[in-house]
Amino acid sequence: MNQKTVHNAMDNLSSLLNYTAPAAGQNNASGALVFRTTVTSTFPLNRIIFGAPGTGKSHTLEKDSEALLPSPLNYERVTFHPDYTYAQFVGGYKPVTDENGDIRYKFVAGPFTRVLTAALANARTDNPQPYLLIVEEINRARVAAVFGDIFQLLDRDEYGVSDYHINVSEE
Repeated sequence: MNQKTVHNAMDNLSSLLNYTAPAAGQNNASGALVFRTTVTSTFPLNRIIFGAPGTGKSHTLEKDSEALLPSPLNYERVTFHPDYTYAQFVGGYKPVTDENGDIRYKFVAGPFTRVLTAALANARTDNPQPYLLIVEEINRARVAAVFGDIFQLLDRDEYGVSDYHINVSEE
């Protein structure tokens, strides 16, 4: 894989992440652009449901997602397990064969990146819709290893904006 491909992929993701909704148009204390959506919900931005097996946790999430989302295509569900990795959750480079039979490496997005990029792209439309990522069995994985730096982005202020920023590496 050449460095130009990596930089193009990073630029594409960066342009989505750095987008500021016209209605918001504000900078945070550090001067960085802030993205605020016009989508509102009675559900919290981040929620953990816990309980014994068979008590209806997944069923509750299914019903709540139906109430929140206008389309079942606006969410993904992932189940963590002890060997689940950052590369699976966020994404990573994987070998693929091109049309000439040559092997090259391509970034393959994980559920986090797929939902994030779809939601950010949708937010640029005239009718932004909510997107949802459901993580089942979060306690079974090594959470710090799976989330990495993006764990910081879960901490949000009253407007749903992260109080922290992260630097995406070029790896």
